[in-house]
Amino acid sequence: MTGFTAKKAGSTALALLLLFYVGYQIYAAHFSRIRTESAYYFTASDSVQADVVALRKETVLKSPASGAVDYAVASGGKVAKGETVAYVYAGEKQAAARKQTEDVEGEIKQLQSLQSPGSTYAASPDAANGRICLQLTGLAGRINAGNLAGVSEDRDDLLYLLDEKQLVTGRVSNFNKRIAALQAQRKALAAQAGRPLGSVQSPASGYFTQTTDGLETAFDPSKALSYSSGDVRRMQSAAPSPVPGALGRICEDYDWYFLCVVPEQQVQEFRQLGGAPVSVRLPFASGTTVAATVAAVNRSAQGEAAVALQCKNMTPALAAVRKETAQIVLREYTGVRVSRKAVHYEQVTAKKKGADGKTATVRKDVPGVYAVHGGQLTFRQIFPKFSTDSYIICDPNPPEDELLTGSTVKLYDEVVVEGTDLYDGKVVE
Repeated sequence: MTGFTAKKAGSTALALLLLFYVGYQIYAAHFSRIRTESAYYFTASDSVQADVVALRKETVLKSPASGAVDYAVASGGKVAKGETVAYVYAGEKQAAARKQTEDVEGEIKQLQSLQSPGSTYAASPDAANGRICLQLTGLAGRINAGNLAGVSEDRDDLLYLLDEKQLVTGRVSNFNKRIAALQAQRKALAAQAGRPLGSVQSPASGYFTQTTDGLETAFDPSKALSYSSGDVRRMQSAAPSPVPGALGRICEDYDWYFLCVVPEQQVQEFRQLGGAPVSVRLPFASGTTVAATVAAVNRSAQGEAAVALQCKNMTPALAAVRKETAQIVLREYTGVRVSRKAVHYEQVTAKKKGADGKTATVRKDVPGVYAVHGGQLTFRQIFPKFSTDSYIICDPNPPEDELLTGSTVKLYDEVVVEGTDLYDGKVVE
């Protein structure tokens, strides 16, 4: 190859390389590979963890005699004023016989109801099978979830459906023989049980719990709003001790309190929430969440404060709670969640009407994200409601007079989280 030919080949190669470089730059300027994430609705919470103590108006129920206790109401059951919650028998055999009498009585009533005219719900074997399958599924789900509170009722309902199927399929025409046998059994059990030594009635309506811890009357619920952090700490450190001779307690009032101590750095935040609603999550009490209001914040000389959270609803699970570690949710924020990596600050120019009705040009640096729309990037202003190191919750309905872009970020927007040289209107793949 002559020198001239080599020089010409080198020039051609250089020109091709230069052409490729220029072409790539033009392509990169107009097209960009990016990575996106879908925006979605999310609820975040601003919460603090605290050890809470339940303070309620409670009455301890004492046994009227020494003997075996037969409860007529399950622990956590709702009772009316004057309702019998327990019987006391001379021995365990008598108490067990009384309990069996009650169970047999329930079965008799169920069979009598089932064979009454018009009481059979299922009109065909298929319908009966369907109801049985649904009941079995519900029962299995309850057991798998560890929720055994209603298993006894579910079992009774299942037995009812099985008996109903026997009637529907014609396997039996009635349950008269079974009812007669149960009535004879009931009579024998009643004779074996005899008369109780005594019974206990509820002094007020409320929830009955079969246990006591000695704290039922240790502190006065009427003083809940004035207790100090020292008082609350004494409640927290008090060791539970069953009341001698007691067979349970009644949680009388639907107005009750959770008390806790918060450190100095959180006192002002609770004071600002005075009278405002909060939520108390009890992860170790069946995952219960309780609605409450901040009723009092009593600061001590050391800086910490006793906080009284007033609650107005009661459930069987809550009636059994005394001391728990809780998450107190002070505020909740619901909106469109975007990654913090997606946020950019851009200068936006828009025409806006002022208070005087005149239109003026507004130029302002605002936070926003780039969303892919129709193969192009669109800068959308965001209005943060809550943020962490990794994400931001944005208001999906910001004030119109503050929105300077065509729209804000919306649900299911494909938001750019990785990319270079981003700008409004850029064509992307």
